[in-house]
Amino acid sequence: MRRRRTDVASSSMMIAALCGMLCASATPAARADSALVEGQAVSVRQRVDVFVRGITRNPGFSDSESLVRWNVPICLFAAGLPQEDLNTESARLTQTISAAGAPLAREPCQPNFSIIVTSDPDRVLEAWYARNNQLFGDATPSQIRRFLESSGSRPIRVWRNIDRGRKGGTRLGHFVPSNSNAESSSFIRNAVLGFTSVFAIVDTNLASHATLDQQADYIAMAGLSNVDLDADIGSAPSILRLFVPSPTPPAGLSSWDAAFIKALYQSDQTSRSQRHDIAERVMNEISHSK
Repeated sequence: MRRRRTDVASSSMMIAALCGMLCASATPAARADSALVEGQAVSVRQRVDVFVRGITRNPGFSDSESLVRWNVPICLFAAGLPQEDLNTESARLTQTISAAGAPLAREPCQPNFSIIVTSDPDRVLEAWYARNNQLFGDATPSQIRRFLESSGSRPIRVWRNIDRGRKGGTRLGHFVPSNSNAESSSFIRNAVLGFTSVFAIVDTNLASHATLDQQADYIAMAGLSNVDLDADIGSAPSILRLFVPSPTPPAGLSSWDAAFIKALYQSDQTSRSQRHDIAERVMNEISHSK
């Protein structure tokens, strides 16, 4: 009986010792795992900050002004492709617009977001401008000439006409008419920026390697926001890299792109913390998509 108690006690001591060893060895590992997770979170946070900072540079406007987005319903128009392809591209764009929460007009409507696909963009633009002298809004002749003469510089060129909401004028090819709907506050901006019209010219000679879906997603990114197409976005995956030489070009809008567009249309344009709010929304969206 004493022998059995001794065996039990001995076994218990061995188990306790073994548990102690395992627990002792597990604690540093658990700490290492926790540190790794925290490090990864910091890394993603930094990447998101670089991405949002680069993608919200807002060309033509200062950082104190709101980011540009559509505040009037979008009416799409596409031309230059077989009807089936036009339907495919329009459907893709419509899906992206709806997912972002941007306003979409009911048909029939007056087109304000046009996509023209052509092998001769110069001739098309010159003829279009000859018929519609408001095509480039209130841009100066030199700004218009610079855009017209940029043929060959990009497979897809995008022009945005923008309503600044308070002061009239033109900045870097962006039409900014005036109105007096504004208020001033240290927390609220005195005006918000909105697109009045956008058009994209696709040069089939330069964009032939891109699929219709890729082209539609690139145009969506460029036409739903005032993104700098050459922005430094760090290592973030993005459709903006579509025409950057790479063995693995983006298949379409990345989860980061989609998160940004959605955050842009959910943000408060009058808030001076708009960029910070967008970064938080993008971070939250990316974290939950993993």
